[in-house]
Amino acid sequence: MFFILLPFAGMSQTHDYSMRRCWGYHRDSCPTSKNIYYRVVDDSRSALFVKGQVSRIKSIIYNGRDYRISFCHDAILGEGITMRIIDADTENVLYDNTEDGFASEFEFTVTQTSEIYIEIEVPGSSRMSEAEGQNDLIFVRKDTEMGCIGILIEHMITPVKGF
Repeated sequence: MFFILLPFAGMSQTHDYSMRRCWGYHRDSCPTSKNIYYRVVDDSRSALFVKGQVSRIKSIIYNGRDYRISFCHDAILGEGITMRIIDADTENVLYDNTEDGFASEFEFTVTQTSEIYIEIEVPGSSRMSEAEGQNDLIFVRKDTEMGCIGILIEHMITPVKGF
């Protein structure tokens, strides 16, 4: 009986980060576009972040498509999360939400197929970010310094312009 119930012991944990807490966060927590023609792109991702962390994902955007890139996050990470869209070839910043009131979504039309990075930067600092490069043992509180972020990428065929 013990061996039959053992696999369920891990699922009964109540901690916020047990099992698939951040995995699939973009599907479970980020609102999709109200435009019925948008479809979720497989490059959408979720991850656990600490305060002060910067991370990127790479995606290909295709000519003739409209895109909506948005992110959502746990409240513990606070406000002022930065999202940048960067040209992967030139490292030019194509969009920076700090110049757009820290918007959590951005819609655009693509005129040339390109590789981009979507970069997320969480403000603040944590014991983990402060201890980089040190060999000291540290503990990072998940309830005050860590949270999930989801990046939701949606696309649709660009509508015809004009009459």
